[in-house]
Amino acid sequence: MTVVVVMLVLAATLIVTLVALLLAERDMKSVIGNQQFALLSSAAAQVDAQIAARKVLLATLADTIPREAGNDAAAMQAFVDRNPVARKEFLNLHIFNRQGMLLRTEGEHVEATPTLNPRTRAYLEGALAAGKAVISPPYKSVLTGLPSFMILQPVRDAQGRTLMLLGGSIDLTNSVFLEQIAEQKPGETGFMFIMTTGGILLHHPDHKRLLEHINARPGYNRATEMALRGFEGWTEAVNKEGSEGIYAYKHLQSTDWIIGVRFPVDEAFAPMIQMRRHAMLAAAVFAAIAGVMAWLAIQTLFKPLGSLHRNISDIRSGAAGIGILQRQGDDEIGELSAAFHEMMAERQLYEQQIAASEKRLRTIADSLPAIVAYIDSDLRYRFTNEHFRHLMGLDPRSMLGKTIAEVMGKEFAAGVACFNEAALRGQRVHYEREGYHNGSLRQMMGDMVPDIAADGSVSGFYLMALDITERKTAELQQAASEKRLKLLTDNLPVLIAYLDHERKFQFMNATFQHWFGIDPQTLIGRHLIDGIGNEQYHLAEPHLDQAYQGQAATYELQARIGDDLHTLETTFLPELGPKGKVLGIYSLTHDTTRMKEIEQRLTQLARIDSLTCIANRLMFEELLPLAIARARRNRKPLALAYLDIDYFKEINDTLGHGAGDQVLKEFADRLIASVRASDTVARLAGDEFVIVFEQVANGEEAARLAGKIVDAMHAPFTLQGAPHHVTTSIGLALHEGDDETPAGLLARADSALYAAKRDGRDRYTVAD
Repeated sequence: MTVVVVMLVLAATLIVTLVALLLAERDMKSVIGNQQFALLSSAAAQVDAQIAARKVLLATLADTIPREAGNDAAAMQAFVDRNPVARKEFLNLHIFNRQGMLLRTEGEHVEATPTLNPRTRAYLEGALAAGKAVISPPYKSVLTGLPSFMILQPVRDAQGRTLMLLGGSIDLTNSVFLEQIAEQKPGETGFMFIMTTGGILLHHPDHKRLLEHINARPGYNRATEMALRGFEGWTEAVNKEGSEGIYAYKHLQSTDWIIGVRFPVDEAFAPMIQMRRHAMLAAAVFAAIAGVMAWLAIQTLFKPLGSLHRNISDIRSGAAGIGILQRQGDDEIGELSAAFHEMMAERQLYEQQIAASEKRLRTIADSLPAIVAYIDSDLRYRFTNEHFRHLMGLDPRSMLGKTIAEVMGKEFAAGVACFNEAALRGQRVHYEREGYHNGSLRQMMGDMVPDIAADGSVSGFYLMALDITERKTAELQQAASEKRLKLLTDNLPVLIAYLDHERKFQFMNATFQHWFGIDPQTLIGRHLIDGIGNEQYHLAEPHLDQAYQGQAATYELQARIGDDLHTLETTFLPELGPKGKVLGIYSLTHDTTRMKEIEQRLTQLARIDSLTCIANRLMFEELLPLAIARARRNRKPLALAYLDIDYFKEINDTLGHGAGDQVLKEFADRLIASVRASDTVARLAGDEFVIVFEQVANGEEAARLAGKIVDAMHAPFTLQGAPHHVTTSIGLALHEGDDETPAGLLARADSALYAAKRDGRDRYTVAD
C-alpha cells in the first residue's frame, strides 16, 4: 500500500507539473513565434529599404550619366571617377546599350565584355525593352566568381526613350545590408536566410549553398514548402536532419525574395527543459516523503487488522471458536470482524443445508425407477442408488469402493469397457444393450456424463441406466404395424405424402416411384418445391396455405406420367395437435384422368342430338353468342337460318314415327352435306333446325346458301321402300350490328320462317 501511495503521489505530481509546463510551453511557443516574425518583418523592411535606396542611387546616376558613356569606355571611366559613392555601394557598374555592347567596371578600370552568352543577352534585351527598373535573378558573377544580383535602371533621352541600361551588381556574400540581417539571428544556433520564390538561396550561413535550390539536399521541410506556396508568419516544423525548430517567413515587397528565420526548439526552450527536470526531481522527493508518512499511518491504522488476522488463524487451527470475532472494537475492523462472524455462521448453516440437500437427493435418487451411480477414474463405484437392489438384487452400499468387474463380473465389464473408456475421455455416452438379469433377457438404455474438473481432467462419470424392455417391445410392435401400413400405402394407386410444419417431406409412398420414377427416400427431409418443381408448387401454394390454417383443401392439376398428360386431384388434410395447432399436412393425390374423360363424354352427349348426331338446342345456345362475338370482332356478317320440314306431321301420322325419325336423320345428313365447314347445324326440337352461317359476304350470299339447302331436299326420300317427296321452308335473318342479341336474331329468323310457309312452303324468305 505504501508503494501504491508513493506511485499515486508521484504520478499526480508529475501529471500536474507536466500539464502546467506543457501549457506554459504552448504559450511560450506563441510568444517566441510572434517575436521571430516581428524580428523577421523588421529585417524584411530593412532589406526592402536597402534595395529601394540602391534603386534611388542608381536612378540618380542614370539621370546624370553622359550619353556617350554607353559607347565609350573612357567616358564611362570618367563618370565612375566623378561618383565614388557608386563604387562603394555597388560591386560593379555595367552599361548595356542598344547595340548590345556591355561596358563594365572591373577594379579601377572600365572595359567592354567581349561576348555575352545568349541567355544573358536575351534577358538584358528584355529589360531594355521593358523600360523600367528591374532586379535580376541571382547569378554567379563571371568577373568575381561571387554570388551576385544586379539592379538595372533604364537611361532615357530627353524624349523619354530608353537608350541603355545602367546596372549595379551587389555581392550576396559581402553585402552590407545582408551582414546586418545576419547579426539579427535568434539565439546561438538560429539563423536567417533569404531565398527567391523559386527556392534559390541568396543568403545563408553556409556560403556553399548560395545559388543552390533549397531542396537540392534530400529530405522534406514542411515550413519551407509552405513559404514557397506563399505562406507568411511562423510555424513549427522538423528540418531535413530531423531537428525541430520554429520557422518564420516574410515576403519582400521590393522583389520576389523570401526572408526566413529558424530558431531550434532545443535552444528556444532550454529554460523550460531545465525546469521540467527540476519539477520531476521535486515530484520524486515529494513522493518519497509521502510514502514514509503513508507507511507510518498504515502501520497505525492496520494494527486492528493484524489482530483480526490472528483471530481467524486461531479459528482455522481450532484454537478458538467463531465467538472470538465478536470481541473487536467499534471501528471499521470491528465491523469487518462482525461481518466475518456472520459469514462463518452462515457457512455453518449452509453446510447443514447442503447435508439436508444431499439427504433429499439421496431420497430422490433411491426413488427413481433407474440405476443411478457415480464411478471414478479407477472404475470403482462411489455412489449407488437403491434401484440396484430392485433391478439386480444387489446391495447398493456393498458396491461402494468396488470395481465394475468385482460387482458385475468380468464378462459384463468387458461388454461396457468401450463406453467407460469414452466417458473417461470426456465424451458423453448414450448406449442401448441387452443382457440377462435375474434369468431374463432385458433391454437397457444408459447415459454416461463425464465429471470434468476445471483443469480439464476427468475424475469419473455419472451413470443413469433404464430398463426399456417394455418400450422396446412396444417399438417392435409399432415397427411391424408401420411396415404393414407402408406395404398397404405403397400398393395403393394414390400418391400419399406427409409434410411437416416447414413443408418438408417426412413420408412418401412407393407410388412416387411407379408414376414419376422418383425414389421417395431421396426427397425425405427436403422441401416440397424440390419434389414437384416451381410451377406446380406455385399452383399448390394457396391450397397449402389453406391447409396449414387448419382447413382441408382440394385442387386439380395437370401432370405428365410417362408419355401421357394426366389429370390429378390433390387433397391436403391438416393434422391437428391437442390445442388445434397444425402439426403437418397429409397429401393425397388421385389420378382422375379416366373420370374426367367420362365426364367430358357425358357433357358432350348432353350437347348432341341423339337421333341426328348434330348439335342440340343446348349446344346451339352456347355457340350462337360466340359466333356473334366473332362477327363483331372480325367485322364479318353472320346469317341465321331457321327451318323445318314441310308437312312433317302428316309423315308421322301416315307412315309412323319410325318413318318420321328416318326423315329427320336423312334431313340432317343433307343439311350437313350442303353447308360449309365453318357453318353450324343444330336441331332445336321435333322437325325444327337452325343453321349458323359465319363470314358471309352479304345478303345475296346468305340467300344463295339457303337456296342450295332448299334444292338439296328435292331429291326423293326413301321411306319403307318407296320414294317420298320432302321439302323444307327456311327463314333467313342477317345479324344487324352490335346491338342485336342472339334471342333477337333467332326471333327474326323464326318470323321469316312463318313468312315462307305462308308463301307456299318449299322456299326461303329473308327477314327485313
